[in-house]
Amino acid sequence: MNAETSEDRIIPPDWYRYTFGALYPMIYAHRTPEAAAPEATFAAQCTQLEKTDAVLDLCCGGGRHMAALAGKTNTLTGLDYSPELLRLAKQALPAEARLVRGDMRNLPFAATFDVVLNFFTSFGYFQTREENLAVLREMARVLRPGGRFFFDYFSAEHTRRYLRPDSERALQNYRIVEHRWIDLALRRINKSTRVWKEETLVAKFGESVSLYTPDELLAMFDEAGLEPDAQFGDYEGHPIAMERPRVIVAGHRKA
Repeated sequence: MNAETSEDRIIPPDWYRYTFGALYPMIYAHRTPEAAAPEATFAAQCTQLEKTDAVLDLCCGGGRHMAALAGKTNTLTGLDYSPELLRLAKQALPAEARLVRGDMRNLPFAATFDVVLNFFTSFGYFQTREENLAVLREMARVLRPGGRFFFDYFSAEHTRRYLRPDSERALQNYRIVEHRWIDLALRRINKSTRVWKEETLVAKFGESVSLYTPDELLAMFDEAGLEPDAQFGDYEGHPIAMERPRVIVAGHRKA
């Protein structure tokens, strides 16, 4: 009775409007503030973050990276689309941190930031290259001249090779069943998640992200007005390679 149906593979184009709700922090409970701390430190090093810098955490979620950055900069802003995650961020962050709800394709800011950070594959959500490129253009637009950026995306090649199609786990009183697959025609990585409480299905939702290669990302950065300075395959600073799970790019806004 818990088998996946064909409907579970149907992910709406605007999936991101519904997925990041109240159950999302539980499903990704392993993404802890403790795990975010070294990632935030690495990003601060890559962007040469200074105390006086104005920083934007783009797609800040529940604020776990912002919490780690709070002592490294005096001016910290987080933007996310999810009201539920922003409420969690407000509880976790100092009162002076600024939280804004908005769409990353149309940021409600002028060119006021010295650093823009984008963690945990918060990119590639949209159906067209132009929409995803708009996110990078907005990152460039809200940076001051010479401003720096940090961009953390999954490795498409690593994902293709090591994708785990199915997983199931128990957490609190719930059973979480996940199915992952690659849509070769659309070049997207998809995941359907079903959450059961005892034998009752209490939630189901999907995620879908574009599969961009490093070269494709670099071309998009160039079009957006962003200049990469360094690239890494993980948070330990290794180069991009098949066995490395991330594509991390640090750079600056073009003159």
